[in-house]
Amino acid sequence: MSDRGVRVVVVEDQPLYRQMLVGLLHAAPGIAVVGSAASAKDARTLDPRGFDVALVDLDLGDGDGFDVGTAFRAANPRVGVVILSAVDALHRMLQLDRRDAAGWSYLSKTSALSAGSLVAALQASSTGRTVIDPALASVREPRAGSPLESLTERQREVLSLLASGMTNMAIAEQLGIASRSADNHVNAIYGALGLAATDQRNPRVQAALMFVEHSR
Repeated sequence: MSDRGVRVVVVEDQPLYRQMLVGLLHAAPGIAVVGSAASAKDARTLDPRGFDVALVDLDLGDGDGFDVGTAFRAANPRVGVVILSAVDALHRMLQLDRRDAAGWSYLSKTSALSAGSLVAALQASSTGRTVIDPALASVREPRAGSPLESLTERQREVLSLLASGMTNMAIAEQLGIASRSADNHVNAIYGALGLAATDQRNPRVQAALMFVEHSR
């Protein structure tokens, strides 16, 4: 992160939409747009050591957003990647190596994407968190026989908010509960899903991916 804030590059093949994103982010406090690209080929000219997070369209004219993000991460594993898609391809998140999933996020162009939610996702990804578009997360239901079925209704609600990138404190504020209660719910979810912190896996990220994997 620079003194100007989180350094962002935008990779989007639609000129008008790219200009809109760059303009929106230029006006956002705590964000510094340091580059943009109109194609996967152009994206390869960007140096991942010079930015903190990339906002990448999934369907580029000459390539795939996940491939672009993977190339960025190969050059700088600390770079966050926020995939922006016009179609619901959330299942693509499950194709990521679980050991390398921290910092990857997924937003939908068709949901009510606001400046605030976009900036929040970029900031979260720059710190290694994973954000699933709240509009997509809020309508998903547990698959029959999945580990999510063992969770209480409140725990499922908490997990959905966690997957949307909220911190425990934000979850507590959203639900109108004490912060300690939110902490207890999150820890109970980790226990029910068999998740524990390790050197290679962040339980928060893994919980978000399990939410995607076991819901529809």
